[in-house]
Amino acid sequence: MCYHNSKFEEIRLLDKISNEEIKKTLSVELNRKRVFKAGEGSGRSGSFFFFSYDNKLLIKTISPSEKETLLKMLDPMIEHIQKSQNQSLLARIYGLYQIKTNIFDSMTVIVMQNIL
Repeated sequence: MCYHNSKFEEIRLLDKISNEEIKKTLSVELNRKRVFKAGEGSGRSGSFFFFSYDNKLLIKTISPSEKETLLKMLDPMIEHIQKSQNQSLLARIYGLYQIKTNIFDSMTVIVMQNIL
């Protein structure tokens, strides 16, 4: 499930990231090795994250409260990126998804730019 796809699509279009690329990035098969090598983050949130199979994107779990905060700031974030003529230093968040598989429990993830 994708949350507010049309809004995140605005951000993806600015960076020339296609919907097909996002779908491929979220492929369990392509990312299987990365998922099983990854672990919980060492940060305060304890989020689980990994880099996509091609290292272009970062997939990170988020909590329900983080999801609500992101959704509240989504419109101002898009406006800021557009006003800066896509020169903002904010890391781009390309999507917010609910992922359900038979491999692991349902989780909410963001797909964002890998700035490294």
